[in-house]
Amino acid sequence: MITDTSSNERARDEAEIREKELPAPLLSVGEVARFLGVHTSTVRRWERSGLLKSYVIGMRHNLRFKQEDVLHFLDQSRGNR
Repeated sequence: MITDTSSNERARDEAEIREKELPAPLLSVGEVARFLGVHTSTVRRWERSGLLKSYVIGMRHNLRFKQEDVLHFLDQSRGNR
């Protein structure tokens, strides 16, 4: 018998899977690019335009991204399709 789960349960399951796929709580530009399947320049462009929230870390001003911000960005981008 095939059971159909509700869309809320599926969304929760997908979120749990995505969180397990992400490598760390704070992600580098390269890690975000690999996760989203885009070039690092694209991640930087999204960050500069304000689409993807970032944090500056350390004296070298390295960009980092929180997992929840990346997942929120991904959810928002899927909602606009």
